Amino acid sequence: MRERDLESLEYRKFLNLLSSYTHNEITKNKINNLKPITNREFLEKEIAKASEFESIFLKEGYFPLSEFPDITQAINLAKVEDSILSPREIFEIGEILRVVKNVKSFLSNHTLNHLKKLFQNLTPLRELEKFITDSIDSDFTVKDSASKDLARIRKEIKEVEKLINNQLEKILNNPNYQDAIQEKLITLRRDRFVIPVKYNFSHRIKGIIQDRSSSGNTVYVEPFEVVPLNNKLTDLKLQENLEIRKILKFLTDIIRTKINFISNSFDALIEFDILYTKAKFSKAFNCRFPQIGESYQLYNAKHPIFLLKEKPFIPIDILLDEKRGLVITGPNTGGKTVALKTAGLLSLIFQSAIAIPVDEGSKIPIFNGIFIDIGDYQSIEENLSTYSAHIKNIKEMLDLADKNSLFLFDELIPGTDPDFASAIGIAILDYVKEKNIRVIATTHLKKIKTYVLNNDYFKIATVGFDKETLTPTYKIYYNAVGESMAFYIAQKLNLQEEIIEKAKSLISKDLLNFEELASKFSALISEYEEKIKEINQLKQQLELEKAKYENLAKQLEKDKKEKWKESLKEIQDFVEKIRQEGYEVLKEVKERQTGAPLEKFVKEKKEIKIKTEEETKAEEIKEGDVVRIKGKTQEGTVIAIREDKANVNFGGIKIWLPLNQLEKRLQKEEKTTFKITKSKTDITTSINLIGKTKEEAIKELEKYIDKVILEGYTTFKIIHGYGTGVLRNAVREYLDKLPFKLKYEDAPYYEGGLGVTIVRFEE
Repeated sequence: MRERDLESLEYRKFLNLLSSYTHNEITKNKINNLKPITNREFLEKEIAKASEFESIFLKEGYFPLSEFPDITQAINLAKVEDSILSPREIFEIGEILRVVKNVKSFLSNHTLNHLKKLFQNLTPLRELEKFITDSIDSDFTVKDSASKDLARIRKEIKEVEKLINNQLEKILNNPNYQDAIQEKLITLRRDRFVIPVKYNFSHRIKGIIQDRSSSGNTVYVEPFEVVPLNNKLTDLKLQENLEIRKILKFLTDIIRTKINFISNSFDALIEFDILYTKAKFSKAFNCRFPQIGESYQLYNAKHPIFLLKEKPFIPIDILLDEKRGLVITGPNTGGKTVALKTAGLLSLIFQSAIAIPVDEGSKIPIFNGIFIDIGDYQSIEENLSTYSAHIKNIKEMLDLADKNSLFLFDELIPGTDPDFASAIGIAILDYVKEKNIRVIATTHLKKIKTYVLNNDYFKIATVGFDKETLTPTYKIYYNAVGESMAFYIAQKLNLQEEIIEKAKSLISKDLLNFEELASKFSALISEYEEKIKEINQLKQQLELEKAKYENLAKQLEKDKKEKWKESLKEIQDFVEKIRQEGYEVLKEVKERQTGAPLEKFVKEKKEIKIKTEEETKAEEIKEGDVVRIKGKTQEGTVIAIREDKANVNFGGIKIWLPLNQLEKRLQKEEKTTFKITKSKTDITTSINLIGKTKEEAIKELEKYIDKVILEGYTTFKIIHGYGTGVLRNAVREYLDKLPFKLKYEDAPYYEGGLGVTIVRFEE
C-alpha cells in the first residue's frame, strides 16, 4: 500500500481518532502504526482473535484493563548484566504484573481458542509482585520493610535528626543569641542542618559557615555543637543509600531471571489493549466483520470518521458484485467522492482486522493494493499541472497494480478538455478491464457514461438529489444514469430565462433526449431499488428467525450437556464423600492401634451400629439433638427440621440431610472426637514433586498424605520448586480442599523458601 493512498483515504486520521479509545500511550503508538494486512491467512487469524475478544467483552460488559505504565525501557535495561533499575522502574514492573494477574484471572473463566496463545503469554509472577509491593512504595521510594538493615538505619537517622533539631532549637531559643538570629528556622545547606544568622553577628555563634544568602546579609551557620551529629547523619545516609542500592540490585536480579516472562506478558498486555480498543469502537458503532469473498457488497455502510466526529451521515450501499467495475454519476456535491472514500477507507480498516460499520450480509475481498486518484495533484515544485500530476499518478497505479487491487478514480480525467479527457478516461477503463482490476470511478462526462452503459464489465449508478431543496440525498441508485441537473438548477435559482433558452439551443437534441431519458430511467430505478430493499428486509427477517431456531437447538444441546456435567459432578462429589469417610476410619484405626486390637474395634463398631439402630427407631429427632449419619461416627447438632429433612451442624459445616439417614447419639456413649494422632516424636518428613506434571504431582500427594496420617506425622514438607508457580499453586489448592484442620506456609529461606511448603496438622 502506498502511503499517499493511505493519506488520501484518511486512514491515518482514522487510526488517530481510534487511538483515543485507549489511555495508554504505547497502545496509541501501536495503533497509529498499524498497516493493512494483505495476507489472507494472517488476516483471518487476526479477525478471529478480534471477534473472540469482542464476544467476551460484550458478554461481560467490561474488561479489567485501564491505564498501565510503559516498561519498555526498564525491560531493555534489566536485560543488561549488572544493571540496576530505579525504584520507579521496579514499581512500574510490579504494576504490570498486577494488571497481568487481573487480566489472566478474568480470561481464565472463558473458553479461549484464537486467543489461547496470547493468553498463555500472560504469566502472573505473584511472588515477584509481592516482593516489589513489599519493597517499593507508590511514591517510588524504598520502604523500610524492604530489609531489616534499612529499617534500622532509618530509625537511627530519625533519632540523630531529632537530636540535631533539639540542639539547634536550644540555640534559636537562647536569649543570648536573639539579636544574632536572622530567623528562627532550621534548614539544610549542603545536606547539613544549619541556622540562619545575621552576617554582622556571625562571630557570636561559633560554627562553620555552610552558605550565604544572595543578598549577603545572611549566613547559614552549622554550630560546632551539631557538627559531630551532622557527621554521623551524613554517614548514616551513606549507609542508607548503600542499603537501598543493595535492595534495588537484589530486586533487579530477580526481575532479570524472569525478564522473558515479563517481556512476553507486557507484549501480550499491549495486544489485549489493542483488541480492547478495537472492541470499544465496534461496540460504539455496531460494527462487524463482513464475510471475505470475491464480491464487494457493503450494506448501510457508514464513513467511520463521520461517526467518530459525530457528524451526520446517511448510510449507503456500495455494491460491486457480479461486475468488477462501478461508475458513479450525478451532480456535484451529491456524495460521489464521499462514497468513493468510504469504500476505500472501510477496505483499509477491515484489512487492519478492525470491524467496520456495515450491516449483516456484507461481503468484501482482500486487496493487495488500494490506489486512489483524487483531488488536485498540481505541483509547483515539480512543475506539473493538475492534468500532468494525475497522469503521472495513474501511470504509477497501473504499474503497481494486479488483479487483486482496487482502483478509485474521482472525476476521471480532470484538468483538460472534456473531449480529450473522455477519450483518455475510456482508454484507461479499457486497460483496467484487460488487467481484470476492480475499479470504482466517478464522472460527469457523457461519453464515459455511454461507454459504461455499453460495457458488461461495468455497473453504472447515480447519487440521489432532492430537486426541491437542491441538496444531495447521498443515496446511491444502481443501474441508473445521473442527470447533469445544470438547466434545472439554473432555473430553480432564477437565472435569466433567455440565458437558459440560449444554452439549450446550443446543446444537441441527442444530448437533451439523453438527459430526459436518464431522468425517467432514474425514477424507475429508484422505485425498483425500494422494492428490492423491502425484499432484502424480509429476507433478513427470515434469516434472523432461522438463526433464532438454530440457536434454540444449540441451547437445547448445551442444556443436555450441562445435565451430564451435573450428573458427573454428583458422582465425583459422592466419590469424594466416600474418600473423606475413609479418612475418618483411618483416623479411628490409628487411635485404636495403641489400645484394643483392630478385630475388637471392628466388632465394637458393628455392635454399636446395631444397638443404635434398635434404640433410635422409635425416637423422634428434634431441634437441638446430637445426631450422626447412620453408620458414621462424626456427630453434629440439629439446627432446624423441615418436612423430612434436618439441617445439621458438623463442626461449623451445615448440611441438610434426610431424617431417615440420621440417628441420635446413645445416652451412655461418650462423645468421640476425631483428630490426627500425634506420634510421640513430632517427626518431619517430606515429598519431592519437582519435575512432575500438575496431575502427576497431585495424584502422588494424595497417596503420600494417606501415609502421613497412618504414620501419625503432624508436620511434613512438600518440595515443589518455584519456577512459574504453577505446581506450587496446584499443591495449595489441593491442601485447601482437604477435610482436615491444617496450616501451611512457605519454608524459611535456608530451607527452600518459596520452593517448599511446610504443612502442619492442627488438633
